[in-house]
Amino acid sequence: MAPHVCIIGAGVSGLRCATVLLEHSYDVTIIEGRSRVGGRIAQSDQMGPLEVDIGANWVHSTGHNPIIELAKETGTPLHLWKENTLLVDSKGNLVPTTEANCILKQVWEILDQASEYSTSSGDRIDLSASLYSFFESWCDRAVQCGDMHDRERELVLGMSQMWGAYVGDRVERQSLKFFYLEDYDCFIPTNYQKIISRISAVPVAQAHIQYNNTMVTVAAHNGGRRPVSVVTSNGDKQDFDDVVVTTPLGWLKQHKDSIHQLHPRIEAAIDSISFGRLEKVLIEFPTAFWESHRTDTQCDRNDATNPQKWRLECVSFHAFETAYRRNILLFYTYGDCSTHITSSIRELQGSTRDEWLRDFFEPYYSALPGYTRDYAPTRFLATEWCNDDLAGNGCYSNFQVGMTDAARDVEAIRYGMPEQHIYFAGEHTAPFDGLGTVAGAYTSGEKVARRIIESQQTANGSINSKPA
Repeated sequence: MAPHVCIIGAGVSGLRCATVLLEHSYDVTIIEGRSRVGGRIAQSDQMGPLEVDIGANWVHSTGHNPIIELAKETGTPLHLWKENTLLVDSKGNLVPTTEANCILKQVWEILDQASEYSTSSGDRIDLSASLYSFFESWCDRAVQCGDMHDRERELVLGMSQMWGAYVGDRVERQSLKFFYLEDYDCFIPTNYQKIISRISAVPVAQAHIQYNNTMVTVAAHNGGRRPVSVVTSNGDKQDFDDVVVTTPLGWLKQHKDSIHQLHPRIEAAIDSISFGRLEKVLIEFPTAFWESHRTDTQCDRNDATNPQKWRLECVSFHAFETAYRRNILLFYTYGDCSTHITSSIRELQGSTRDEWLRDFFEPYYSALPGYTRDYAPTRFLATEWCNDDLAGNGCYSNFQVGMTDAARDVEAIRYGMPEQHIYFAGEHTAPFDGLGTVAGAYTSGEKVARRIIESQQTANGSINSKPA
């Protein structure tokens, strides 16, 4: 009889893990809390027939990356951002394009230096040092040497806060010591739909997927033919040879007690690694007014809707190739700003929800060149991962100030509890160059599957696989 493995979660890591096991003749059951596969990769048709990603829409680390290969195989386009930058300063004034592009270039150069410093000198970096403190020190030295004036310093430090859109929280909380664990790269102008269809094809066809069902407990036990049991929300108790928990890190933080006899080192690691709060708000307009050559605006500085004056980054869908071009601005929010927005709109519907979003974001988009009230938004789409319990009320892992041993925390969860036949997979257990990414989730699922297969082969002294 084939070994029977239970995978908790049908996100990218769970689907890839299932595929590898199924290809080696394993029996696979997937417990999935939603009515679909994909996890935090999902689409919405709220912005029109070309569905937009409400979860992941970046492909990070474009070196040896399986998602790049899947994008090529499925004809999914990738976009590298090379367009001019529009930058609005803290007073609501549009920064000249040439100056804005220079500031952006400077920010990326400092980010590269911060990554190099984190990699080479991590042992000497204080736990309280943040990425923002690195930017401050760098800019202060440049001003003292006469290489930067005060206005440049203000703009660079302001733009450095956009890093929050990559990690899901404020740059002041990003650990400098473990900054080398972060990554960034290119964008999908359509959506992840074809990629997730390819990843899920084998499990959907061959695995036993239990939708709308969640794990309540998982425990190893003595006796019985299969050594680990799972109790689910539908009341069933099922026994398996191995269990792979692929739930988001945020979910694990809230449900550590669901894993009986969780190793103390793994429990400490789950507590230590941070979980970001990244959200997206898409706003469609009748025309891409920001592409005009005008530099005047009708900026509405209504600070009543945003007294904290959070700095935000947005990207323009009008920058894509013609086939994918749309009059949409995608705003990224993070940290306390995301919490504020998602808690404010949670109970709102229809025009009331749109009005709240318009009031909050109008001070931002009205600061772009060419805006007049004739270009009022035609529709909005705001994500609510912070309100999603299955997503762990957030987005993905990050590494914040105060962590003492981030690399070993990741390694502890990644190793799992093989002696109890309980493993973990997901972006938070990925190889270091894939943490927090779709590629990392995919790779983590594959690696766990191969560990289970190797363990079974060692125990049986034989190879259990389909003929070529």
